[in-house]
Amino acid sequence: MEKLKFRYLIVIFMLVVTVVVVNSLQYDASLDEKAEFSGLQKIPLQIGKWIGQDYPLQEMVYEILETRAIMHRAYTADNGQQVFLSIVHYHDTKVDFHTPEACIGGRGLKTTKTNKMITFISGTEENHIDVAEMLTTMSTGQTLTYYFFKSGQFVGSSYIKMRLNIAANKLVKNDARGSLIRISTTVTPGYESEAETLLVAFIKDLFPYIQQSL
Repeated sequence: MEKLKFRYLIVIFMLVVTVVVVNSLQYDASLDEKAEFSGLQKIPLQIGKWIGQDYPLQEMVYEILETRAIMHRAYTADNGQQVFLSIVHYHDTKVDFHTPEACIGGRGLKTTKTNKMITFISGTEENHIDVAEMLTTMSTGQTLTYYFFKSGQFVGSSYIKMRLNIAANKLVKNDARGSLIRISTTVTPGYESEAETLLVAFIKDLFPYIQQSL
């Protein structure tokens, strides 16, 4: 009888723990729009030598991605070089991210994807970021894209690690923010390494704002 009572208490305890965990991980569907946009608004139009210009999106894009906190911006350097920055941010990450290769593949474009580690100095700190690298071929030429996720202290290309960090942050800090950051530029045939250098240079200037804002 005593063993039966003990097992019964264990079952009750496990049920209580399960309820607490599920409730702590439950995502609130009603987002605070000011909080949702506050991070993106901290990323300025001018970043070092880069001047930005925002581009509008079709309404269906917001509906598909289930957030209005989206940045779609071209940055031009003082020497005329240009990169395109897209950020999709969820203040309360309750949906799956649409990865760039899925969106591009859905448009019938040929894309090759690899992972690479980029390194740059920001301030006095050396940063190492694992990014996804995509080379997209179109009838008009090629585009080189780097993208990565950010959730709390995690920055990298692993979707699984990003989701695990969101769950941990939600449980410990009640913080379920998550962002997808994508940077791309046009590739001139024969100058692929220059395109890579350009993207890394831009990420170096952008990264402090990513750390502080998202």
